[in-house]
Amino acid sequence: MTNILVSDTNPETTELLVKCLETAGFEVISTENGAVRVHRTHNKFFTTTEYQQSNIISTSIFPPIPRLRDVFEFIELNYRQNIKLKEVAQAVGYSSAYLTDLVRRLTGKTVNNWIIERRIEEAKRLLLETNYSVEKIALDVGYQNMNHFYCQFRNYYKNTPRAWRAQQQSYSTN
Repeated sequence: MTNILVSDTNPETTELLVKCLETAGFEVISTENGAVRVHRTHNKFFTTTEYQQSNIISTSIFPPIPRLRDVFEFIELNYRQNIKLKEVAQAVGYSSAYLTDLVRRLTGKTVNNWIIERRIEEAKRLLLETNYSVEKIALDVGYQNMNHFYCQFRNYYKNTPRAWRAQQQSYSTN
């Protein structure tokens, strides 16, 4: 449990803080005497600090666009989860509509395209570097539906994951 001291006595400030904390995954226990008591309800999404402490290093597929750094960082940290546009927008403080427009205008792709691309890129890496089953890889990169994974992989590589892996392995032995 954590206490947050609110120095502004305006009740609207406290209300806004409570809404922000709840959106960020905290359960507000009480608000009295200028203190807001909160409890973290879940660890569904990684924070930047947690990610850095996990020593996970990856090469970024994302373009270096400063205005979208937080968006791409959130996707990178959480693509293995069942994230949606609304959650990305909340994490970076934009409305879903504004974020959709901004990302499309600056990159030519949607937020969902970026999530899919990151998942497919990781699936490709796992197919090349491990002997994991295609089903395990699909689950590891955030897909609960195997057919959906197969369809999306085929859209990128014009082949099934299994056939693509076999093709890549035959290239490396020649």
